[in-house]
Amino acid sequence: MKKIGLSQSGIALIIVLWVLILLSVIVLEFCFSMRTELNTTRNFKEEGQLYFYARGGVQRAVAELIYQNDLAIHNKRKDLKTEESGIEMEWRCDGTPYSVPFPSGEAEVRVRSEAGRINLNGVPENILRKVIQYFLQIGEKRDIVVDSILDWRDPDDLHRLNGAENDYYRSLPEPYDCKNGDFDSVEELLLVRGITPELFYGRKGKDQEDQKSPTIGLRDIFTVFSTAANVDINNAPVEVLMALLGISSEVAQRVATVRVDKEFSNLPELFQRVPEIVPFITQELQSTIAFRSTTPYYTVVSLGKTKAGESKRGLECVVKIDKKEKSGYKVVMWKDIVL
Repeated sequence: MKKIGLSQSGIALIIVLWVLILLSVIVLEFCFSMRTELNTTRNFKEEGQLYFYARGGVQRAVAELIYQNDLAIHNKRKDLKTEESGIEMEWRCDGTPYSVPFPSGEAEVRVRSEAGRINLNGVPENILRKVIQYFLQIGEKRDIVVDSILDWRDPDDLHRLNGAENDYYRSLPEPYDCKNGDFDSVEELLLVRGITPELFYGRKGKDQEDQKSPTIGLRDIFTVFSTAANVDINNAPVEVLMALLGISSEVAQRVATVRVDKEFSNLPELFQRVPEIVPFITQELQSTIAFRSTTPYYTVVSLGKTKAGESKRGLECVVKIDKKEKSGYKVVMWKDIVL
């Protein structure tokens, strides 16, 4: 009888232990599930905050652009000094970063005038060859890219020596037709013969051994929104200056630094203030440089960030500043930036 009692007690103890183990597993699973849901909720909230930080940065940039295009406000801000009036200086439209603060984060905003990029639909063949030469040395690859771009945008089906028309594009594994018309977006370049993702999105240029040289791609150089055939040197990003003029990153940075204090008014002033650029400005290039533009299109890139900078969310849009619009502007392109 005593042996039976001991066996029953042992079995009961084992059952209790198994029940405790089972309850522990259930509790741990519940805790893990709650922690996962908590993290998901927190991440969702943080992502939403960052998105609206980025949107707030876009709205601030739009307000700055409207002020700049209002002659009365522009002149008033230009005449008053920030230290004396408390009025902030006008934002530059050459990609200079500006911070828009929020309670628990900020938006880093960059504005680029489309007048500072090369008009993809209007660039002459000789300038196009010079720009592509920055990325591809003289040879068949460069000629294929240039001729194929020209064939893509011209209205006929006659292909140039190294170009491509419907016969080439229809022979691809996933066939499509040649556009035979203006580019609707810069990303359309990826459909053109000879243009690889590396060429489009960026790699080091001629001075690629210089680690300070920015990574440049065709998407940084061209635009479909510019209404002018030439490039505004006062708003051209460093990348455009390097590719268009064939200058080093140091000389391009020098141009960008000098124009902050005062924009260039004409070619002689540019030569006087940045003498190292003189050998690069050939007669051919002089007609492609503008010193003032009325192009109303601007690209705004806004990056919402936490104070610690660990999480980010970006937006990019192209806006047209137009007094005819009820709000004073119109968004013509909008996309989220995947970081």
